[in-house]
Amino acid sequence: MERIDKDFLEESALRDVAQEISMMEEGIAQTKEMARESEAEMWELIRHLKFQPEAMETENKKEDEQAEIFSRQAEDNLQTNDLEIDVISEEELDQFVFETQTVGGGASGYYWDTLPYHVWGRVYKHNEGGLTQGSQVLIRSERKMYLYAKARGAGLGITDDNDVTVYGKFFYAFYPRKIGTVRVYVPVTTRGWYQLRSNDKWWNSKEAKSFLTLKVRLHQNFWGPAKKRRIFARGGDNISAADRLDRRQSIYSDPLTVGANKWVIAEVTCRLRVETEGSGTLSVLSFRRPDCLYIPGVRFEFA
Repeated sequence: MERIDKDFLEESALRDVAQEISMMEEGIAQTKEMARESEAEMWELIRHLKFQPEAMETENKKEDEQAEIFSRQAEDNLQTNDLEIDVISEEELDQFVFETQTVGGGASGYYWDTLPYHVWGRVYKHNEGGLTQGSQVLIRSERKMYLYAKARGAGLGITDDNDVTVYGKFFYAFYPRKIGTVRVYVPVTTRGWYQLRSNDKWWNSKEAKSFLTLKVRLHQNFWGPAKKRRIFARGGDNISAADRLDRRQSIYSDPLTVGANKWVIAEVTCRLRVETEGSGTLSVLSFRRPDCLYIPGVRFEFA
């Protein structure tokens, strides 16, 4: 039986993410000149109306202080204090083990892989003022991702872009004994929290947004198309919100026709992204321990 090349998985994960980040950066660059012109026009209007820069700086400082207070309050109220979270029952785990032992991928049917073969994670930041923080810890034996992303904005928000993107990837493996078609079912339990704050005025351009996306794709001789599901998405230019994100979600990959006696790889990606523009804006997605993103296993469906 051939071995799975972990270097290939590392290179593939890095290349896939690099392409995505590059496209986002290119989009920001394309709108930069227009944003600079808009900011210059706004400052001209502000001077014409005889707004005092000192008063604006004082207001921005006040907004930042309010955002910091909101941040501390949300973390105190929403971060769980449990040492461990029961995210899946013993009966379900027993069923996973039973199906793995009895099917084993040797024939058409279902095969559960309950332990990732390989893990990969990365944090990317784009900072033009304000604060950007992110972290990723992936525990293969626990089948859990501990991901965190936080951004707080600065300035008028017209040209002050802040964002953090955090990736966690689990790779699972299936070895078909004959030619067939494979698709994979991925269950995910989220245990975490979010917070958003933005107080937009007529003379600035503030906004806060958060996204949590689940993606899965299959590989044998080539990578099949990626299937995505937006687990959480919220934001706005005037918003003040914070709550827990305790949910169970799932996604199916697109099917892939495969050959016999060669590994099929399932890449499962959890992606956090937070964005802020302007002083006093805040966006946080937190799945830090003891919270987590939990993937108990994946089910390969082979026919």
